[in-house]
Amino acid sequence: MMTLKRRFIAGAKCPKCQALDRVVMLTSGDNEWIECIDCGYSENRPTHIDEPEVPAIPDDIGVIQFKPRQK
Repeated sequence: MMTLKRRFIAGAKCPKCQALDRVVMLTSGDNEWIECIDCGYSENRPTHIDEPEVPAIPDDIGVIQFKPRQK
């Protein structure tokens, strides 16, 4: 039997009803999802997240040097 863990997510708003601090994250084994305790909205955690595309030509990175403050 899998154990169900519930944790409130501080400062989170429900995507459906916009209730603040009413969203819990539920974990059971490898499954994770969020649920609103006010309206019942639930959403599964994505199992695959695409990596951001790396640009073919990297951006130039500049170096900023600060001078000491004059007293």
